[in-house]
Parts: sequence; C-alpha cells; structure tokens
Amino acid sequence: MNQLYLKERKFSTILITVFLFLYSLTSFGQETDEFNVLSQKEDAYYLFNYTDVTYKKNWSSFKRYISVTNKIVVNNVNGVEKYAFLNLSEYESNHITEIDIKTLKADGTVVALDSSLVFKRTDKKKKFNAISYPIPAVEPGDTISTSYVYYEYLKKSELSSYANLHNNLPSKNSQFTISTDRDLIVRYKAYNGFPKPKIVTNDTLIYLEFSMDKLKGFEENQYSCFTCELPYLYYSVDNEGGKLRTWNDVYNEEFNALTQPLYIDYNNATYYKRWKRRTIGEAKDSSKYYKFKLLFNDVIDNFRMTELNPREFIKSNGYFLKEKKFDPVSIRRFYRQILEDLEIDYWAVFAKSKRSGTIDENYIRREEFDHIFFAYEKQNGALDFLYPHSEIFKYQINEIPTSIYNTGAILVKPKDSLIKKKKRDQFITREFKMAKVDSISMAKIVLPGMNSSFNTVSQMVFSKVDLSDKTVNHKSRFRISGGLSTEIRNFFSTMDNDKQASQYYDALSEFEGDKNAIQIDSVLSRKFISRKPFSYTINSTGKVNNVLNFINDSLVSFSIKQLINHSTIETIPVNSDLSYYLDYTYSDNFTFNMEFPKNIEILGIENANTEFKNQYGDYIFVIKKLKKNKIKIYSSYKIKKNKIPKENYEDLKKLNNEIEKVKSKKFIIKIKE
Repeated sequence: MNQLYLKERKFSTILITVFLFLYSLTSFGQETDEFNVLSQKEDAYYLFNYTDVTYKKNWSSFKRYISVTNKIVVNNVNGVEKYAFLNLSEYESNHITEIDIKTLKADGTVVALDSSLVFKRTDKKKKFNAISYPIPAVEPGDTISTSYVYYEYLKKSELSSYANLHNNLPSKNSQFTISTDRDLIVRYKAYNGFPKPKIVTNDTLIYLEFSMDKLKGFEENQYSCFTCELPYLYYSVDNEGGKLRTWNDVYNEEFNALTQPLYIDYNNATYYKRWKRRTIGEAKDSSKYYKFKLLFNDVIDNFRMTELNPREFIKSNGYFLKEKKFDPVSIRRFYRQILEDLEIDYWAVFAKSKRSGTIDENYIRREEFDHIFFAYEKQNGALDFLYPHSEIFKYQINEIPTSIYNTGAILVKPKDSLIKKKKRDQFITREFKMAKVDSISMAKIVLPGMNSSFNTVSQMVFSKVDLSDKTVNHKSRFRISGGLSTEIRNFFSTMDNDKQASQYYDALSEFEGDKNAIQIDSVLSRKFISRKPFSYTINSTGKVNNVLNFINDSLVSFSIKQLINHSTIETIPVNSDLSYYLDYTYSDNFTFNMEFPKNIEILGIENANTEFKNQYGDYIFVIKKLKKNKIKIYSSYKIKKNKIPKENYEDLKKLNNEIEKVKSKKFIIKIKE
C-alpha cells in the first residue's frame, strides 16, 4: 500500500497542465493495428475516457467534484442506437454544474446539444428524474464529445471509493485522476495490475493520475466478478496524520452501531424478561443452547417482519416483542441481547458478496461489508451462523445468503467477551453513548456452502392419459434443498409480501395459460425442514399441456421441448470475456412418468438416450418404456464447479447444447387396440 505524506517535489500549476497535455499526446501516438482492428469491430469505441475526482473541504464536511470527459466514435447504426444518448442518473441530473455535449460530424461540422432542452422543467421545485436524452445528428462515422461536472457533499466517513479504467467499449486511452487540497492525504492500493500513478504536488494540491492505453471493452453479466480479475483501485482521503482503520474500529463503528440493543423505555424492557421466562417455560434447567433455540423458534414462527420505521428506531426489544414484529435493525439488536443474556460466546461476522471481490484484511475499506451477522460457539466449539431476517425472508440457523457461500469472512469479538458485561456496556441508554471495545480477537474463515448433492431441485411427475377427452392429468412432487431452497423460498416470500410483484406473476401466468407443460391447479401439501439443507417440498395436482399431439385415434406425437425446463447457466453465442463466478454448484433432476389406458409402442426411441460429461457439468437424458403402457423420462442437469474460467467457457456452451439437442426430439406413440 502507498501513502502520500506531502513530501514530493513542488511544481507549478502550469507545469502540471503541460505535463498532462504532453502525456496525452504520447498516449495517442502508441496505438497499434491490433487495437484498430478490435475497435472497428465494435459498434463504437472511445478515443479517450477521462474521469477526474476532486476533494475539497467544505466547513465541517467535504465536497467532491466528478468531471467526466470522453469522445466516442460511432461505427455503425447499432452504435447510433446504443450510444447516441446523454444518460445521467437522477443524482447526476440534480447536481450538474457544467455540461457540454457535441456531435463532431465526419465532414468536420459540429452540432451542439442545447442543454436547456435537456433540463427543461415547468416546476423549479421539482427534481429531475434520471435522464436519457438523444444526442442530435449522430450518424455512423461521427464522434460524440461529452463533458460534464457534478458534485457531492460527503461526510468524513465517505471519503473513499473504487475506480477502474475499463468500460463496455474499447478505449484508446482511459484515465482516472484524484486531486485534493494540500492538507489532505490520499491512500490507495492497486489490485490485479492496476497501473501506478503519476504524482504531482505543489503548495496547493496533490494530484494523482492513473492511465492505461488500448483497453478492451468488457460486457458484464450476472455472473461476472469485475474485481476478481480486472485491474481496479481502492483509495481513501484523510486528514494529514490520519490513521489506518483497524478491525477494532470496524467492530465499534459497523457492528456495535448496528446491533447494540437499547435500554430506554423501561416498561418494555420488563416485557422482554416476561416473554423470555414464558417462552423457556419448563426448560429453565436446560442448556443455554436449547433455550436459545426455543427463543429463536418462537420469533421465527410467530413474529412478522416489517420495514424499518424511523419512529420506532429507539424502541427496545420488549416493544417489538409486545407488537409481535421485528425490522431488519431490531432483529439484530434482539439476537445480540439474547446471546448475551444466555452468556453464549459469539463473534461478529463481516462478509461481502462473492461477485464484489475479496476482503483485504490489511487495508480495511469503509462500508465494504454488505453482510454483517453473528456466529456463536456451540458446546463442542463449532460455529453456528445466525443471519438476521430481512423484511420479507426469515433465515434459519446456519442458513446464509447464497451470495456469500464459500467466501472469505472475518470474525471479530472483544478479547474480554466471556466476562459478564455491565449494563452500560450492553445497552445504549438514555445518554445515547455507544459501547466501545479497546481490544479485539480476529480470525479469518471461509464461510460454508453446499455442493450439488445438497443444492438440488427435483421434480417427479406421475401422469395419466385420458384418450376419450385427450387430456393428461398429473400428480407431482417438487422438492428443493440447499441454496436453491433459500432462493426459491425467498421468491415465494416476495410474492406473499409484494402485491405488485405477485399480481405481475399472476398476470404472466394467466397470459401464458396452458403454454407451460406442467400446469398446477391445486397444491395438496407443503413441507419444510428447518435444518440444513432446508428441504422444501410441494405436492400438487394439475394438467400436462403441449406434450402430446393426437394425430388420430391411434397415433400420438410426443414432444420433449416444453417438458424439459432445467435451470441452466445462461450462455451467449460468442465466448465470454469474463469468467463465471457462481454462488454454488447444483443438480436439477426431472422425472416424468406417463401412463396410457392401452398398450403402446414408441417409435423413434432408438439411440435417443444421451449422456454427456465434462469437467464443469453433466447432462443425462433417458427415455424408456415401462411395462406395456408406460413411458418414463429422466433428465438431469448438473453443474460441478462454481467458477467457469473464460478460457473454458466453450465447455459450458457444449453442456447446454446437449439439452437443446434433446429438447428438439419428437417421438411417435402408437396406441394398440
């Protein structure tokens, strides 16, 4: 890690400007034929793409100016349709200080965008929404010149950010600069080969410039992890002499602030004690772990989750117990209180989603942890993970979001965690003083995940054909477990809690009608097992559509296309430029049994079975006749590795192609008299 201590040589502002100009000219002179070929194949490319960030003190806070300057050469009609727009977020739209957009025509003429049209409004008090405004007169071969500046007000804790120089388009030269007042320092750390900066300082400023030439464009997708493989930078701005953050700071500032319970309304505090005694009941002499499970189960079974209400922010746990509800903050405070009351030793867990990159334990970034939860030690020394419920989903003990499966995490706890705490160290009292620990213990772990033996979806369908009315009815069992259970149960909870989303899917289902092969008319039962791997089973009845086509009374066409609908990893026709980082491996199994009232013969079944395997997955398809009047189909799709390198992307495409081949199969069923 590098740190500027303001001891570099002094330069004038004029020299800085000359230096940057000359450097830019040098960069443009280094293009190669290879880059020209690459850029001409794309719909558009950057001649240059600059982002300049300036930090200034603003009384007790700070102000950040972000300047965006670039030129995009549009190669074809697709480029016009995609890039001939000024796109600004809602925040940018309402904090613009300067803007200049031009179309540089291939014949040398210039067409400027009238920014007053972009920011036209009738009510000056009303804020702008996100803006997507067409840039005038853009045709293939033209260049779009963009320049604008917007600002942000920041607290001291917000003086940090990430930066990368790649974009979705190729760029001849990309630059990112940071400048600050002279009495501030900049700390930074580069990852994955991010370039070293050119540094300039004088009496009034510090200036860092990071630059790269001839960059390839990258299209991200839902499986991409940009920070896992492409160059990026993390930096922070601080006062001169400021200290690096420690895990002690993280525990006090990010865990205590989020989880420490309140002891303000005394009446509700006594209600908490009564609830705890009542729930434990006759198990008062049981182990503290058994008592914890009783308290946990009562909340998960009988309490609802709600959105955070600011008016309830300072309420104690007793208030929420009385109201039989919790929100995402109060549930954390509740978990912490019962763990400490029962004297169960616990850790704070700091984690980040897999596709956000890895945690740097030495250069601790502000607010990088999107997952903060608990791990408590059982009697045998093993850890149980306690992930707080969200507004719509309740996590079981040892159930964690799939996005942090098998990721590195940091455990932190006070060194005196086993010593019984005084009230002022347990609760936020009327003085609103946050407890702070002086020393901590820290450990690195890899969070648990589950493999394809536990992350499963399995559907079994037993159907009967009615030849008189030419319908197929079924009884089916749908079972999910592991990460798939967590995700699909979360989806069900969203549908139960979000009326708008539920109505959308109801309307979609009605629109699709009988296009779905397995139509569910009635759910007979649901069963959930709350321990790992959290299996969830639905038994139902319904109809089978779009599988059989009755040619005449004795011949039936049997199509596989609608019947097989595996959860495949999406692929694109061209090879991916970035590797795939999956949350988990899994298997998707489908078994279909169909019974006819008469004996049958299947035509075209010879050589229909498929078995394909490579290092990343398996696909098996089997169709066979059972007895004289039954057909059985088994189709199984398995992903065996949770990372698919870009150089092996073709293996995933081959796996998915095998499913498409099978789905194109049709068979003729001959019904015998």
